[in-house]
Amino acid sequence: MDVRRLLATIGVALIFSVTGLPAQEPAASLPDGAGKDVFVSVCSLCHDPTAVLNKRWTEKQWDAKVTEMLQEEPDVTAEERTAIVAYLAANFKPLPGVNVNQSTAAELVAALGLSLGEAESIVRYRKDNGPFKTLDDLKRIPGVNAAALEAARDRIVF
Repeated sequence: MDVRRLLATIGVALIFSVTGLPAQEPAASLPDGAGKDVFVSVCSLCHDPTAVLNKRWTEKQWDAKVTEMLQEEPDVTAEERTAIVAYLAANFKPLPGVNVNQSTAAELVAALGLSLGEAESIVRYRKDNGPFKTLDDLKRIPGVNAAALEAARDRIVF
């Protein structure tokens, strides 16, 4: 374990011992798989690794994000980066298409990466105005991020 990882671990333990809060293992809610330990070890240096739980990206998207986030971390090896991307791509890949005329708000959040408020707006609009026929119909909903819908275009089914 390198010095920065050791200091981060000690710092977290110290915070919990001073506050009296029980230390919780962030890895507990992540799926098991090859590369999980490396992912948790490296990514928890800067943020809670469970931040990925609602993300559903392709391997190319995960690779770009990992590269972006680790550009200032020269101590992370190429093998560790590869293991992190492989873990994320295997466990947090895009979901298959979602029918926006039948899905619940929770399903829209998981499949399209929308906020809960945006997904609820879609469901409410659908109930009030009938089924959607095109992506442009969805983009007209107030409070829904049109760019997010465009990014998820290949997973939207009518």
